[in-house]
Amino acid sequence: MKKFLTALILLSVVSCSPAADDQSARQGWEDMFKPVETPTEESSDPGESYDPESGERWFKMIGIICCWTDVAIRSKLDYIDIAKRTGINTFSIYNCDKESATWKSYTAECARNGIDIEFEEHMLGWLLPRDLFNKGFDNDGTNFNDYYRMNDHGVRINDYNGCPSCPAALDTIRKRAMIIGERYRSTNNKYYCWLDDSGDICHCPKCKDLNPADQALTFENVIIEGLRAVNPEATLAHLAYYNTVEAPKKVKPVEGIFLEFAPIDRDHFRPMSEANASGKDARTHGQYLKALADNLKVFPVETAQVLDYWLDCSLFSGWDETNLKQVPWNQALFEDDVKTYASYGIRNITTYTSYISANYVKKFGYPDCIDKYATYLRDFVKK
Repeated sequence: MKKFLTALILLSVVSCSPAADDQSARQGWEDMFKPVETPTEESSDPGESYDPESGERWFKMIGIICCWTDVAIRSKLDYIDIAKRTGINTFSIYNCDKESATWKSYTAECARNGIDIEFEEHMLGWLLPRDLFNKGFDNDGTNFNDYYRMNDHGVRINDYNGCPSCPAALDTIRKRAMIIGERYRSTNNKYYCWLDDSGDICHCPKCKDLNPADQALTFENVIIEGLRAVNPEATLAHLAYYNTVEAPKKVKPVEGIFLEFAPIDRDHFRPMSEANASGKDARTHGQYLKALADNLKVFPVETAQVLDYWLDCSLFSGWDETNLKQVPWNQALFEDDVKTYASYGIRNITTYTSYISANYVKKFGYPDCIDKYATYLRDFVKK
């Protein structure tokens, strides 16, 4: 999802570790920063909003996605405390040292407070290792180069993703997905093995008639096989994002695949209900919502979720933490978006909070936009 995550994914999948000097840096930050005053709203269990017709809360998932360094300095910004007060019930945290005592203590406290832990990251570059390219033939006689995508000039290349029409590539991905299932065990049985960020697809004769979402879903249908060999309850996201926003046309999802709709190139300063608005790409909001509706004809609406960017400081900062920008929170726009997504039956919402960290607090003060995001979803009643 993030441009900067692609470069980190090989490291983060294997050990999920920050840079070697991050631990000492974090300790220095903890010594330097003093606690700040945060809201004292009465504590509540995560996720107490409800649907009056069913007696259940409308939004089942109220999530955030962030880096370990965003959450680690709790004396300055305590995400667990925020979750307890506001209803956030799912954390996706990347670049964490999962073998450390600090991480184990942190996740144990999350569990005690009803907060699920999951891992949303671009993983295909690890599932299909880039270094097999130009290594000759595998044990079954398949040229390793055939594992990888063909570009639009007819040349096999190992830059992004792979060839979903290559059985040997799919078998490699399936087997390595079992390792992901072990190393990235989530507490809610939801897994995320996104395609390479902004990467092109395969244009070989067998793949050329498959749209990007078809190719992604082909990979996902074998990834979940590997995950379920380790965790029979595993579910896996199909990420509708960038070039996979349009719904798959020819490939059908196997059981356990759920939709994650992520309109990263939307206009972040105008609500999704403004049909003619458009952002970085040529799609209008109306086209995005048509794509959402088309995807919901393929994937179950009951498990579908939206990943939007209302709190993504990294996006608004141009993915440059040295150029930190304040999140341009717009409550009216956010509420309009939530109502729009709910009108399609969406009951699971998450957002990036990357770069909203101790440094953010030092520069801008307490980020009450997180509280506003979560409490509105917690208390939301669909009309």
